[in-house]
Amino acid sequence: MNVAARGKSLCTGDGLAIAQKAGTILDKTFGYCGCEYGGTNPKASRPATQDKYDQNPAFKFGIYGNLLVDNQGKRFMNEGLLCDYPMSYGEEPTLRHSPYYAIVDQEYVDKMRDEGLYEYLTKRGANHDNWFIGSYYKQRGALKSLDSDLEEGIHEGWIVKADTLEELAKKTGFDYLTGTVASYNSYCEKGEDEQFGANPWYLSSVKQGPFYAIECEVSAWSTFGGVKTDDECRALAEDDQVIPGMYVVGTDNGSMMYSPYYDIPGFCYGSCIGSGVIAGHGASAYAKA
Repeated sequence: MNVAARGKSLCTGDGLAIAQKAGTILDKTFGYCGCEYGGTNPKASRPATQDKYDQNPAFKFGIYGNLLVDNQGKRFMNEGLLCDYPMSYGEEPTLRHSPYYAIVDQEYVDKMRDEGLYEYLTKRGANHDNWFIGSYYKQRGALKSLDSDLEEGIHEGWIVKADTLEELAKKTGFDYLTGTVASYNSYCEKGEDEQFGANPWYLSSVKQGPFYAIECEVSAWSTFGGVKTDDECRALAEDDQVIPGMYVVGTDNGSMMYSPYYDIPGFCYGSCIGSGVIAGHGASAYAKA
């Protein structure tokens, strides 16, 4: 699977490779910190990259809280989590099901182009008290260029468009798509997600053609997980034996960050600083001993 890195280009895994050559073991806490800019796709001429923030706006449907399915057309998560906490709670499901697909109809497309997500969802009951990242979407506004953005994705092969759901299912090869949409639409009518418990303001029915399937892969600010350490950031070998003089800090430390990523902004920065201080004191004491 692909993960598009939006963070620092110097983080290439060299530290992990060096530590493993010295005999360290890896902890079991690998994950990633997602991105509020949306998904990505290597087929796109405007994908998510480390130095550009002008990826195709249609990728935002990968985190807007609308219907998402896997490569069989099955729904696999509470999509609202990606919209509420795009950097944390949605990372495990999307990573495991990547590429995943946003399924939207023309009515939803028109709303996002003319109103934008903030206005659309606040009309449906979302507010700052129960919508963590609402202010971010308020600043971004509507997706004014969405019509041409969708056409670009269709031309490049990562968006499929069809006049009916049956045709969309045939074009994508998603055997379960029509059944999934039927169940999802019933939740929308009831105002209750009986499958995954998404908040009702995210439940937007998929009924008015044409319909779109937007292929998204994971876009991440950073990955985390790596070398197993003790609480002094000392690297551990088999049987949890300390490797003298070796300290592991930041996102290469596999015992400090856990999946999913914490819903506290700046946690990666804080953990890098904190572990650096701890390891610095330890290394200094070790060198003087």
